[in-house]
Amino acid sequence: MSDSADFKPTLLQIQETARILRLAVRLVWRSSSRLLVGFIMLLVLQALLVPLRLALTRVVIDRAAFDLGLLENLDTAAALLPLLVWIGLAAAVLALGQLIQPFSSTFQGLAADRLTGFVTEQIIRAANRMQGLARFEDPDFADDLQRARKRAPRGALNLIILVGRSAIELFTAIGLALVLFALHPLIPFLLILAALPQMKRQWEYSERTNSHLYIQTPESRRLEYSREVLLSPDSAKDVHLYAMGPFFRRRYDSIFASTTESLNQMRRPLAVKVSLAAILATLASSAVYLYVVWLILQGERTVGDLALYGGAATVLQVNLIALGTEIGLLPVVLGFLPSLFRIIEAPPDLPQNGISFDGTGASPKRPLPTEAAMSALPFRFQSIVFENVSFAYPGNADQVLRDLSFSMASDECVALVGRNGAGKTTIVKLLLRLYDPTSGRILLNGVDLKDYDLSGLRRQMGVIFQDFVRYELTAAENIGMGQIDLLHDATRLAAAAERAGAAELLHRLPDGLDTQLGRAFGGRELSDGEWQKLALSRAYLRDARLLVLDEPTASLDVQTEYEIYTRFHELTRDRITLLISHRFSTVRMADRILYLADGRIQEAGNHVELIDLGGEYARLFRLQAAQYLGRNSVGPSP
Repeated sequence: MSDSADFKPTLLQIQETARILRLAVRLVWRSSSRLLVGFIMLLVLQALLVPLRLALTRVVIDRAAFDLGLLENLDTAAALLPLLVWIGLAAAVLALGQLIQPFSSTFQGLAADRLTGFVTEQIIRAANRMQGLARFEDPDFADDLQRARKRAPRGALNLIILVGRSAIELFTAIGLALVLFALHPLIPFLLILAALPQMKRQWEYSERTNSHLYIQTPESRRLEYSREVLLSPDSAKDVHLYAMGPFFRRRYDSIFASTTESLNQMRRPLAVKVSLAAILATLASSAVYLYVVWLILQGERTVGDLALYGGAATVLQVNLIALGTEIGLLPVVLGFLPSLFRIIEAPPDLPQNGISFDGTGASPKRPLPTEAAMSALPFRFQSIVFENVSFAYPGNADQVLRDLSFSMASDECVALVGRNGAGKTTIVKLLLRLYDPTSGRILLNGVDLKDYDLSGLRRQMGVIFQDFVRYELTAAENIGMGQIDLLHDATRLAAAAERAGAAELLHRLPDGLDTQLGRAFGGRELSDGEWQKLALSRAYLRDARLLVLDEPTASLDVQTEYEIYTRFHELTRDRITLLISHRFSTVRMADRILYLADGRIQEAGNHVELIDLGGEYARLFRLQAAQYLGRNSVGPSP
């Protein structure tokens, strides 16, 4: 029973290794099949040249000894050609080996480049299949992504190279063993036995160091984060202003020292064991030299045999050690490839396009009308309803939202108000289907969001997040990211900029819409408010049925904010608008205000109704109004 228990994990490991090898071969073949075939052919040719070079060396030495009168008898093969011809053939084989090497390296480099590009493309495609945020916020997925990005692209090719070289070295070793068998049947077996301890130690060295590196991936991400904080222009202001450089340097040095020291403590004794095992292998091959010299002194062998058998013993040892080294490297490669395949093979995280979570296709999706159909038909987002929605982030038992219910209607602007952490941004993420509710439903026109095609649904959503992205692209591209198919429609881009109050900004840019923005590529840097105007333009470019504005004017000057809000109802007409803001001057323009606390809606109504209610919303409004008016106390509501 115990034997079976011990055998099962081993069998599973073998099956998993075989599966990874198959996947790696498929990846390499798909990325560069011709280069792979060419590289393997060159490796085979290099392997064949090894025994051929030894045999020619023996013939040259024996022929030279015979011509000098140092050898009385010459075998038939050496007698076929003059010495100079044999020397020429030996030199040609040596030159051919030298000629092949750069071609082999070039083929390997080209295949590696192709594979790196191909694997990176697969990782990007896999990431794009993740329509939600849960996996990107999962530390285990982040570790897999780190391993895949840093090590796995060349890992598949390295695995094929290691297996190919190992096979060639094995065949070469077999050929050399047969040569040595002719000298004495026990010699190849003794040499192999002497090499086994080093092969075992080399495997142990690679396997244990690789396991250590794999486990240290989270620490490697922390190390990289500390380095990026010190080197990133985004954090440079804070780093210099608050003198954070020494702190992050110490943090970097501490993590680096702890990770490398633990690795070095493991490596030192392992390296000693490998070296001691190598001494045994070296003594074994030296014994073959001494044995051949003894046979020569006895007149049983020629001087050329010393080159043949002594060289065969040396090369056999080198091949066996290389074989052990490369087999020992397999854990290094195999250790990181599973992370790559877990990412590439990961199914979509949200059900879409008729595919349910279990892959049965039993839940067909409801497509939204096309843009042309929407223009021709009276299709609208009539209503969005949160029906008893609760939500907890993956890996966290605490619920952010608890049995939440509210609705939004067409032509209505609903504002969410509440303290930080009340769940406002979580509601937005659920509404955009970046997550699905833990329980409850979100209905669009009476139909669960899950029943709509996800890509079609999101094409009808215009969003500006509080932490909007500043693209190091042209102004046109910054706006055009809102709807890629309008990227080159200058009229629509300008109209979106006008609605967002960014028209004057575009006129001031040296090349207008074609101006490169951001310092990374030598472009024009903008203020926070100017970047936010472009982000607003991006949201307005898409003629969306749902508009989500998360702190849309946080960085805007008072004049621009006033201009936008004087046209607010025009900008939000014929759509449902969800507004999040801490500015009550903004919130009071909404048709309905929801005050959120502890994951639930505590108060609801328009601004006047909530002020009259005298609850938490009214208190916060008066508090903010007092700050604007310079009062020392909150006082009554105006």
